[in-house]
Amino acid sequence: MAKSNEAIIAAVHEFYSAIIRLPYIDTDALVLPPSDGWSDVNADELRKRGKTEKVIELLRHLPYLRNPDKNRKWMLSPDTLAIAYCDGEAYSSSMDELQPTPAHCIWLTAHDSRDGIDLLLDTQTGSITEWSMLGKGLMIDYAEYEGMDKADQWMCFPTMPVVEFFKLWQARWEKLVWIPVYNPKGGPATASWWYRAIPGSDEEEYILDSDAEYEPTDDEDDDSDSADSGAEDEGDEDDTSGLAYESTSKRTLTDQEVDELLEDAFGKNGEKMRITSTEEEQKAKREAEAAAKSKEQSEDDKAPASDALSPEQEANALYAIFQRLGWPDEFDREKCKAELDEFRQSRKRS
Repeated sequence: MAKSNEAIIAAVHEFYSAIIRLPYIDTDALVLPPSDGWSDVNADELRKRGKTEKVIELLRHLPYLRNPDKNRKWMLSPDTLAIAYCDGEAYSSSMDELQPTPAHCIWLTAHDSRDGIDLLLDTQTGSITEWSMLGKGLMIDYAEYEGMDKADQWMCFPTMPVVEFFKLWQARWEKLVWIPVYNPKGGPATASWWYRAIPGSDEEEYILDSDAEYEPTDDEDDDSDSADSGAEDEGDEDDTSGLAYESTSKRTLTDQEVDELLEDAFGKNGEKMRITSTEEEQKAKREAEAAAKSKEQSEDDKAPASDALSPEQEANALYAIFQRLGWPDEFDREKCKAELDEFRQSRKRS
């Protein structure tokens, strides 16, 4: 095994070992490869897609999060789904048209919606690129990006060495910048998400670098309010899409620009490839609208909507649960899991 592969394997293992400490992911989800590697990696399919033997060999020796079932997947961040190559899974073939990549690169994750981040591992450089269909984090102007050869566009997104990347994401979990809560219903996604800071913001940097609480300035308070917008829609139990966030440094692509990208990738079939809400999300939206209408018409003793917690208050309440139950050093995982589930159900009832 090449030393570069050993470093990648160790970084992934350390990251997964850290995040299964939280109640969201089952502790037995983390599976380690046998000494001769995973036999169920779909090598034939990967070769058809042009992937190198080095890529396939690495996939055979990576640790994975084994998904709860064939229709549901563990999430590594909001709208980012883990791919379990150990069980014969593979990245969507549509990605080869949407974003062509070199033979020595492999997608480690998939997106649950067009808001998601796809993690691309480069086995030559030992780096991770955070690719986004919507252009989150794009490092150059969109006009310049659009004029590039499609096969090179993935290089315009944030990229870090594997070890540094997974340490950053591990810190976001351990410092509870991201707080996922297991949701038993819905589509492939298995969590509802809260976050205490926008990735890349000064607030996040402070949280990651310090054990003290962050006191935002007036200007940052305004930014925080904008980051929380839309979070109220997350309350339905069937909505597992998570809370999307915007990059603080680059804008998100417009719908028209997304359509142009899809047309470039798929031609006339681009419209069919447009990522839309899942059937479960649409159902949840209809149910939420019906519930809202019913609530307006009913005369019950429930508190008015203005008394509901804001997204920021909910995130702080979740954070307080973890702190009260000893996170991270003397953590009562099972009690925390029960309280998080009670929190989730109470939101649905409110």
